[in-house]
Amino acid sequence: MLDYLSIPIFQRALVAGALLAALLAVLGVLVTARGLAYLGDGLSHAAFGGIALGMFLGLTSPLVIAIPFTALAAVGIGALRRKGGLRSDVAMAALFAVCFAMGIVLLRKANRTQTTFDPESLLFGNILLVGEDDLWIVVAIAAVTAIFLAFTWSRMAYATFDEELARLSGIRIGLLESALLAALAAVVVASIRLAGVVLVSAFLVIPPSVGRLVGRSLGGVAWWSIGAGVLGVAIGFVVGHALDWPEGAAIVLALAAELGVGFSIRRLRRA
Repeated sequence: MLDYLSIPIFQRALVAGALLAALLAVLGVLVTARGLAYLGDGLSHAAFGGIALGMFLGLTSPLVIAIPFTALAAVGIGALRRKGGLRSDVAMAALFAVCFAMGIVLLRKANRTQTTFDPESLLFGNILLVGEDDLWIVVAIAAVTAIFLAFTWSRMAYATFDEELARLSGIRIGLLESALLAALAAVVVASIRLAGVVLVSAFLVIPPSVGRLVGRSLGGVAWWSIGAGVLGVAIGFVVGHALDWPEGAAIVLALAAELGVGFSIRRLRRA
C-alpha cells in the first residue's frame, strides 16, 4: 500500500514537506502571537512575484531569486510599520498587491519550458514537483532558521509578548523583527511548492492554533505546533495519494481535522 514511498520523488516530497511544516509551525507561534496571522498570505503573494521574476530571468530554480526578493519585501513591511507610520495591514496590502501584479506581468512575458514552474502549481501547489535542488534549498533554510531560533528564541518570545518592556531592557526590537520576517519569507517561498499561493497561509496559522489549544507553556505550544504540522503533512500526503486528491489540499484538510481534535482535547480538560 505504501510501496510508493520507496520512490525518490515521494521521499523528497515528504522530507521537504515535513521540514517546511515544522518551520512554518514554530515561526507561526511567534507571528500569530504578534497579531500578524495574515502575514503568511501576504508573503505568499509577494513570493509569487519573486518566483515569476526568476522564471522571467530563465532560472531553472526560481527560488534562488524568490527567497531574497520576498525577504526584502517582508523587511520592507516591518520598516513601513515602524518608521512610515502605516498600520501593518495597510502596508502589507499595498506592497504585496504590487508584487503580485508584477508577478502576473512577468509570468506572461516569461519563456515557458518543461523545467520551469507551472502557473497552476504556483497557485495550488504540487509537492511532488520538489526536485533535488529544491530539497537542498529547503534543508539549508531549515538549518539557518533553526540556528537563528536557537540563539534568539528567548529574546524573540520576550519581544513578542511585551514589546515595550523588551525595548526598555535593551533588546533591539527592529532588528529582531526584521530577522524574523526574513526567515519567515524564506520558508514561505519554499512552501509554495507544498501548498501554493492560495493555501500556504494555513501552514502558518493552523498548527500554532493546535499548539495553543494543547500546550501549557510557550515551549509546549511550539513543540505541539511542530508535531501537528509534521503529522498533518504525513496524513495528508498518504490520504491524498490514496484518494487521488491534490496533496496540498489534503494536507490542509488534515491540519483542519487536527484543529478539531485540539478543540476536543481542550474541552475534555475543562470538563
